[in-house]
Amino acid sequence: MSSPCKSPHSHSHHHHHPGQHGGPREACEVSSQQAVEDYSSWDIVKATQHGLFDRCRELIEAGYDVRQPDSENVTLLHWAAINNRLELITYFISKGAIVDQLGGTLNSTPLHWAVRQGHLQTIILLIKFGADPNLIDGEGYNSVHLATLYQHMPIIAYLIAKGQDIDIPDMNGMTPLMLSAQKIIGMEPTSFLLKLNPSLNLADKIHQNTALHWAVSSGNVNAVDLLLEAGSSLDVQNARGETPLDLARQTRNRLIIHILTSEANSRSGRNSRASKILQKYEISLVMLVCLSLLGGTGYILNMNTDSWLLKGTLLALVTAGSQLFTRRLVGPSSQKHLPAIFFISSIFWMFMTWFICFLPDLARATVQVPFVISVFLLLYYFYKTWRTDPGYIRCSEEERKQTIITLAEAGSLDIRMFCTSCLVKKPLRSMHCHACNACVAKFDQHCIWTGHCIGAGNNHYFVLFLFALVVMGHWMMYASSIFWVNQCSSNLQKDGILGFIGEIISCSPWVLYIFILVCSLTVWSTMMLILQIYQVAFLGLTTQERFTLQMQNRFSKHKVSLQRSPFNRGCIQNLADFFHCQCFGLIKSNPIDWTQQFHNIFPASMMRRAQSV
Repeated sequence: MSSPCKSPHSHSHHHHHPGQHGGPREACEVSSQQAVEDYSSWDIVKATQHGLFDRCRELIEAGYDVRQPDSENVTLLHWAAINNRLELITYFISKGAIVDQLGGTLNSTPLHWAVRQGHLQTIILLIKFGADPNLIDGEGYNSVHLATLYQHMPIIAYLIAKGQDIDIPDMNGMTPLMLSAQKIIGMEPTSFLLKLNPSLNLADKIHQNTALHWAVSSGNVNAVDLLLEAGSSLDVQNARGETPLDLARQTRNRLIIHILTSEANSRSGRNSRASKILQKYEISLVMLVCLSLLGGTGYILNMNTDSWLLKGTLLALVTAGSQLFTRRLVGPSSQKHLPAIFFISSIFWMFMTWFICFLPDLARATVQVPFVISVFLLLYYFYKTWRTDPGYIRCSEEERKQTIITLAEAGSLDIRMFCTSCLVKKPLRSMHCHACNACVAKFDQHCIWTGHCIGAGNNHYFVLFLFALVVMGHWMMYASSIFWVNQCSSNLQKDGILGFIGEIISCSPWVLYIFILVCSLTVWSTMMLILQIYQVAFLGLTTQERFTLQMQNRFSKHKVSLQRSPFNRGCIQNLADFFHCQCFGLIKSNPIDWTQQFHNIFPASMMRRAQSV
């Protein structure tokens, strides 16, 4: 029999030869789009490679045995699996082909070759017909190991969802995680495997190395970082009594030695009694330090001295001390809340400034009552934005596996429908937030000032929080101007802008300091509020959707109007839906649970206008 990869039109064929992991010498993947003038003289192997169903059926009905291997012990089912010929796979099996037939130089099954090539639909079909993923090939690998080595994450997910053990060993006792750490430089598939809850400290049969040992010995810095972050032990010894750090010192990899040493010191510090107490009250301590830092900065600026050198030195010491505290004592979980803690601390000192500095000049109830109400609403809506579930997509382990199986068998296991970080089906308008490490329904943004995602569940609270902040900020700026007029001897018309600024600096540096804080937050909140109202009322879009459309319009010849999105139902209706407002029955809002909305609820014509959203 002639070599199956040699065709009459080999100059225009795309031949895919498997890589260094070996396989049938002639294994190839041939495009089904190849124009063939006359295939009536082709043998059945060539017809199988090209997916010529009629020719294969003609030869089999003429008496060809589908179980008959070629000169290299490769069967027709192997060739159909290699080239992703689903119809031929079904036909060959119906004619008696052996699903788990071993063949080729690697002694592999058709399933093994489908995994190597990354043909998920072929894998699903073969398993449906009884193919066994646990069988090992000539290299000692089963299907999960091969999917790991060839970095086919959807196939790994599907095989594990179908019941394969994530810690299954190969002939040498190497788990998929060990193979990835040893052989594949990069984040994937190590990062993906860690999401499937493997055992981190299992050791192989021969060397008794853990995955971390293998990552260190291979110089795989990415895998070392990922495994340490996941909690791999630094103390496990291999057959020669070596820890991962011992191996790093042998290989003289300075970067890995530094990473392991730093992690060991960090873990030792976290396990001390004082550290555990600190962790328990960490947020409260950070809040107290931030309050003291902001208050101390204002106090230094307000000191009754003309020596700006002294003030500068003290400010530098405060800044250095705060940075040292943040680096040494504040853990990663608290660091992401620092902007929110800074915001609350700023509001506290603004409130104190109002009653200490501004109250004597603004004692009228018409001024005091609106300010107090705005502060109360600001704190209330901040709390509601922070504490309300923004729409996290949650599901059990069993639901995750069923989702993977369902999407894979429907041909939809891709990033449009499936989140490879959370391993969940993505609802309409959802997005994965890397700061929160979760998928959020109707994702708008991750707001650093609240330390929380903004999504379907809390977006309306976020808008009301911005409104209250704008109102409070403008009252503070009004109060500051009244204070300067009444307490400072200079005025703008007489002394000019520079003279006026010099006077208010010397008059009360504290008030100017608070005024700058107020202006910064007010400018941000005003711009954000205008943008949010525009998006909600006139576009029916989230911040993320608007940004995505604008970026696509920038690089696309076919522009998409933002106002023609399928989610825009008109200004009044958009606002009613967003705020869940019935307006005493005058408007009918349409509340939607976006965490469960997986299918389009809008007319197809509208969806086509904004497919990119």
